[in-house]
Amino acid sequence: MRIFLLIFSSIILSNAFTYIDILEPKLCDNCKFCIKENILMLSEFSKCRKFKYIEHDYFFETRLNKPKRIKNHFCSTARKFDYMCGEEGKKFEKKINKNKN
Repeated sequence: MRIFLLIFSSIILSNAFTYIDILEPKLCDNCKFCIKENILMLSEFSKCRKFKYIEHDYFFETRLNKPKRIKNHFCSTARKFDYMCGEEGKKFEKKINKNKN
């Protein structure tokens, strides 16, 4: 009977830790792809390293193409569209803190 209780309690505890990970909100600040340009910046204005786009500009006066630049989408844009991260944070990956002992 003790062995059964030991096995049953270990299964319950292991499942409890996975439920804790599921219940934790997937905030962009906690994602490893989030880029903040300065510490005081709000998370809506931070950028996502996972989703990029090419900026095309064309000068009408000189009819020259500006050099193409690859830029990152804002985190708020990535969370707005389902094909990117979506409201659920489908592409979210938690940051690994190197400072923890």
